[in-house]
Amino acid sequence: MELIFEKGYRSSMDGEVVPFLQKDRYSGRFCSDGDEGLYYERYGGRSADGVVVIVHGFSESAEKYVEMIYYFRQAGYRVYLFDLRGHGRSARAVEDLSMVHIGRYEQYLSDLEYFVERIVRKENQGLPVFLYAHSMGGGIGAAFLEKHPETFSRAVLSSPMIRPQTGQVPFGAARLIAWVQVRAGKGKQYVAGHHGFRADETFEDSAATSQARYDYYYQKKCRERLFQTSGASYGWLSQAARMSCDMLKKANCRRIHTRILLFQAGEDGFVDGKAQERFVRQTEGAALVRIAGAKHEIYMGTDEIMATYVRQVLDFFREKD
Repeated sequence: MELIFEKGYRSSMDGEVVPFLQKDRYSGRFCSDGDEGLYYERYGGRSADGVVVIVHGFSESAEKYVEMIYYFRQAGYRVYLFDLRGHGRSARAVEDLSMVHIGRYEQYLSDLEYFVERIVRKENQGLPVFLYAHSMGGGIGAAFLEKHPETFSRAVLSSPMIRPQTGQVPFGAARLIAWVQVRAGKGKQYVAGHHGFRADETFEDSAATSQARYDYYYQKKCRERLFQTSGASYGWLSQAARMSCDMLKKANCRRIHTRILLFQAGEDGFVDGKAQERFVRQTEGAALVRIAGAKHEIYMGTDEIMATYVRQVLDFFREKD
């Protein structure tokens, strides 16, 4: 495994990683429910040991996972990922490109089901399919596994949003406020404290611990309006809270048969660590690994963090049952 280091990071990414991935990259669109279409990418040639499906996090895009795609390709996997609805190059429910909005969280699950069954499995019959999902994508992945326990051979949930942090407002109160706002016809307004994209974000306030990795994507985000999702609507918060409550029900956790490795960031200020631990306790076959010193975006960590993290992810996918 060839790790990309922070020193000379941009040069390595643009001069080595991107050209390598472009050799067998395909992009397209799919329509899971008759909408304008969701953007997706595929990486990998004819020969592969398995398939990794990546589900990105809140306000992210497929473009943010170039380095992780590179590691999965080096390990012999085909890689598939798509921009979640309301993100990146995919269909939006609101005109404001900065706002993340969803009508019902089940739309995320049906999009993932369509993508895996109609595209990924159709093109990779007989190969094991693994899930790698971060933050909101990890929450979507957990909820998906409860409804479709046989879909993935194994799953890595990286800093999953089993329950979002709601700042100074307790989770229950935040959920009630969001529900009231939606009922009042304000579901497509920003949650208090959230706002449109501003090109004044700083590394110090970010979810990353690697300046080089943070800068590489943030500069892309500043150049491309479609990558500038940044704030949640009350509709999104209401649905995120509902998804959290549903996925933490013991009966739903017990429906999961997939082996899960949940990575918890030691310095996470975006998702609830206690909810992650509760999910693991209630889910047979789930294990928790805590990465000390990491912030929410573990995959945007220092070289030391990445060396440990990437190895553990790949070792887990390679394990024999």
